[in-house]
Amino acid sequence: FTFLLCVFLWQASSDCLAQSPREGYITAPDGVRLFYKVVGSGAETLVAVHGGPGNSLTSILPDLEPLAKNRRVIYYDQRGSGRSDLLDDDDSKLSITKHIQDLEAVRAHFKLDKMTLLGNSWGGLLIGYYAAAHPGRVERLIFHSPAPPTKVLLSEMDAEVQRRLKRHYTDEQLKRLAVIARWQYWLKASDPRAVCNEMYRMVLSVYGFNLENIKLIKGDVCSGPKESVRRQRFVTAQIWQSLGDYNLLPSLGVVKAPALVIHGTADVIPVKASEAWAGALPNARLLLIEKSGHMPQFEQPEIFFKAVETFLKGDFPPEAKKIPTPAKKS
Repeated sequence: FTFLLCVFLWQASSDCLAQSPREGYITAPDGVRLFYKVVGSGAETLVAVHGGPGNSLTSILPDLEPLAKNRRVIYYDQRGSGRSDLLDDDDSKLSITKHIQDLEAVRAHFKLDKMTLLGNSWGGLLIGYYAAAHPGRVERLIFHSPAPPTKVLLSEMDAEVQRRLKRHYTDEQLKRLAVIARWQYWLKASDPRAVCNEMYRMVLSVYGFNLENIKLIKGDVCSGPKESVRRQRFVTAQIWQSLGDYNLLPSLGVVKAPALVIHGTADVIPVKASEAWAGALPNARLLLIEKSGHMPQFEQPEIFFKAVETFLKGDFPPEAKKIPTPAKKS
């Protein structure tokens, strides 16, 4: 009713503009529909890119709620995930190239000349790919516990996950995890959400600084439509497979925008992966957060949000350090 009244009165006030749709769909160049949700309002706009791959915006939005104070934050479900179109029959539509095009479609839809981007976990790798492809379209970049920028470093992360799982769980529990982690198991499950919850209760526990920290999480990696949850592990597998033996580092030199890399020292991702990000990006700093694992937004929220706000206002946090660019091999 308020929206209709604004139209009737031909008002363009901020009050009326604030009533514009807060969620909806964006159509990607290949026709895939992407669900988006907007929270907060203000002159600033931040685009937040969720992790996974295969998760949805509800996996991060509740824990990143403070970012919407005095600014507009745009979230979207990546293709094949959440409330966006499902793509289980065509793995070519899940490639990194398509994800880059989707992020560009988000920018165009909201008529942003340049984007300030926050990429969480896998989303950090995605915004890195986007920035390398469209360096002139990025204003500022926040790499929030970013996935490793190379396949070699990703393999080191996977090995650390396995080491931690073996320390925390019995052989019988690990056998069960091996079964329920297979995407084929999820596709046939009568209750994929229950399978998702069972798996993530085990896996996320080793991603944090300690087991108790996981109880603090507000986001839900198992939310969304049932059929979307069913395909989550399939989407994960297809996207990683599409990257092959990837190495993004040589492509990052064109990215001149300021970049803040945030890394919890107890993360399963090796610290040298975030050092590699910060060293390859010409205008980057690395912020290490003690007593935090992969999720500093609720493990060390005061440090995390203060650093992000400082960066979004135009400065690097004083604790963030410049990482020397690796010498090129002759």
